[in-house]
Amino acid sequence: MTSVAARVQDKTLRFVRAVFSRYYRSEPPPPIEVREPQQREFAYWEFGKQVMVRHLSFQSVGELLRRLAEVVPLHAYRSSAYFRYPAAPMEEKGWEGADLVFDIDADHLDLPCADEHSYRVCPVHGLRNSDDGKCDECGSGLSDVEWVCDRCIEGARAELIKLLNVLTDDFGVSESEIEVGFSGNRGFHVVVYTERLRKLDQMARREIVTYLTCEGIDPSLLGLPWKGRRVRSLRRPSLDEPGWRGRIVRSVASQLERSGEVQSWLEDPDWGALRPSRWRELISRAISEERVNVDPVVTQDVHRLVRLPWSLNGKTGLAAARIPLDRVEDFDPFEEAAVLKGPPVRVRVLFAPRFRIGGGEYGPFEGPAEVKLPVHAAVYLILKGLATLASQ
Repeated sequence: MTSVAARVQDKTLRFVRAVFSRYYRSEPPPPIEVREPQQREFAYWEFGKQVMVRHLSFQSVGELLRRLAEVVPLHAYRSSAYFRYPAAPMEEKGWEGADLVFDIDADHLDLPCADEHSYRVCPVHGLRNSDDGKCDECGSGLSDVEWVCDRCIEGARAELIKLLNVLTDDFGVSESEIEVGFSGNRGFHVVVYTERLRKLDQMARREIVTYLTCEGIDPSLLGLPWKGRRVRSLRRPSLDEPGWRGRIVRSVASQLERSGEVQSWLEDPDWGALRPSRWRELISRAISEERVNVDPVVTQDVHRLVRLPWSLNGKTGLAAARIPLDRVEDFDPFEEAAVLKGPPVRVRVLFAPRFRIGGGEYGPFEGPAEVKLPVHAAVYLILKGLATLASQ
């Protein structure tokens, strides 16, 4: 990197940190809440540093907020675990349980839109497409851009809704014990604060993941038409049944309704209406559609660090916003998590597809161009690696 480019990058980083600082030092302060903070470990990444600061302990949220205002983190976390001595080294903390945590990330869902926004950019010439990973004009290395669109968010939201239904219907978790949050980037987090689940070990949490994802499921054990089961010997299906049997039956009914194959099945479900091989096709598709895609590593981890609610995500500048359960279906992350304030700023944009944030729509920017953007939009592109402060 040339000295000029280095100075631009340094100036841009200082600008973003100043914007983050205004957020963490605002009055009233950000609505960060943590249950039982005195038993949590806290951690953060600082701007321009490659090492996470962790094993921190605070006796109150107020004390935590003062530290955030002082250090202005790029990312901030708290542990899902409860410790006797949270500031001690890991082997001396005294683990006393952990919340049940789920992570749903659009990047893990194999969504069809992913190929449509796979971008590589040159730091000088913007969008490029080169097999050797270098700009065809100047030879600079190309950077892969992690872009997120509305379809990514909707794909993750669909998984979130499925997860919440299983937690409440199958596991009996009350709504008051569930916290839902936007990650600040590509998906959602769910934290379950249930006393009876705190002591679950990694193996037990893995079993929960297995249940959610239908890993190794045998539909015949649920009394469904499957290999080796005679259709006539099966209990008649009902759309009101609980658990995975009911969920699969309802999905099969929805498929039949869409195809117009057996219209009467919705009023009078009967396994004798179709040949066994067709039922197996429908049930396979139902399992694929209804299984909940969560990150197994996150849920199994009894020491997991979780983003602080309403802290800023250092990859986007969006807040890791808390989402009320009655807002899960209509919460708009690109609108409601765009919390950064400040005057518009002039930036040099390398490239950006059309995007919306904070109530406005911007772009597309096809090549390097200087434009003036609201601060939340400018920071979003900067942290995506697509913009720097413009020369003054």
